[in-house]
Amino acid sequence: MLLLMKQRNVFTKNFRDMNKIIEIDLSVEELEKRKERIEKTKKFETPDRVAVLPGLALRFLIPQIGASFKKYYSDPEEMLRAQIYAQKWVLENVKTDAYSITGAWVGAWTDFQNTFESGSLGCDVIFPDDDIPWVGSAWIKDDQDLKKLEMMDFINRGINAKQLQFRNKMMEVAEKYPVRFKGGEIFYPGARPSLTHTSDGPFGVAGDLMGQTEIFTAVYERPDFVKELLRIVTDKLIQYLDYCWEIERLPVPKNFSWTDDLAVSLSPEQFKDIVLPSEKRLRFNFDGYVSLHMCGKSDHLLKIFRDDLKINELQGFGYQVDLDYISEVMRGKVILIGNIDPMLIYSGTPEQIKTEVKNVINKLAKHRGLIIQDGNNIPPGSPLENINAMMEAAEEFGKYE
Repeated sequence: MLLLMKQRNVFTKNFRDMNKIIEIDLSVEELEKRKERIEKTKKFETPDRVAVLPGLALRFLIPQIGASFKKYYSDPEEMLRAQIYAQKWVLENVKTDAYSITGAWVGAWTDFQNTFESGSLGCDVIFPDDDIPWVGSAWIKDDQDLKKLEMMDFINRGINAKQLQFRNKMMEVAEKYPVRFKGGEIFYPGARPSLTHTSDGPFGVAGDLMGQTEIFTAVYERPDFVKELLRIVTDKLIQYLDYCWEIERLPVPKNFSWTDDLAVSLSPEQFKDIVLPSEKRLRFNFDGYVSLHMCGKSDHLLKIFRDDLKINELQGFGYQVDLDYISEVMRGKVILIGNIDPMLIYSGTPEQIKTEVKNVINKLAKHRGLIIQDGNNIPPGSPLENINAMMEAAEEFGKYE
């Protein structure tokens, strides 16, 4: 704990320094080894060992570097700086196979968490001083509201308008924040920041707009209303994502990652009838590598993900999922990332975590395509030794012969 406090103090000081190269104490050779390990895994090839990617979000990382949530979400330069120093902390302190400065993104990104879609479609967004933003009250109730929703400019209003402003400002100040790995060239994460070109999924966004209790009630009582809401929402999501590909000049074929956590509570029949048509429209707007995230016990939907949505990857799959069943359904067809109980990482011991990782490896690694991760989202305050225990277990039990 004392060591972490000292690190935090150092990063608090460095976080305020500008106009100097931000050195990351990790060699480019090590990054290449990690990259090769992940790429082989995602091709169902055989790497040297099972890969590990702990899911450390900004909710965990902001306190580690002495940054402020309030400033992070109000000042785009502060957001850029915090992202760089947060990833520096991860890459220098966490045992991980992460190999790029900002995880899944190339460079910095406009980070408004799970609010950017609903917050651009009429919902208020709440920005606490000491936490990530949250979506406020729902507003969709009737057909008149659906008409208002359909008329909304999803790209240039609400949080999406703020994303565009933040992106432009990040590019303006990018040269103030040069970054370099050991043995590597200087680069500028703010030079080409990404808009958040993922999605919380049609049903998840619709749940924010209508209210979660209300939408589940409507699935039973007004299914046609829910389908029409999902149609409008999906139109908006696709329009925005196409805009991202255009303005950011993103590569094709188009890779895509999305989630729809709220839909995990639907039966397979309800999912197929109500949600799947919109999910397929969203998913098949993309022709590259597609990754779906689904928290919770998703066993009952796994075959739909595999056969109807034809996903390449199931990211952060829940610790509640039956390992024997997911092995039967997904092996050799879908990359599996996740499963370790986040609350065990928070409150357990390193030995308990190693035991869980060993169990996942024994069940799934023989089919290849396995990456150990939490399932899903490591809580703030989790001990570093517990997070690192995932890698220690993979190194001990996850080596391929």
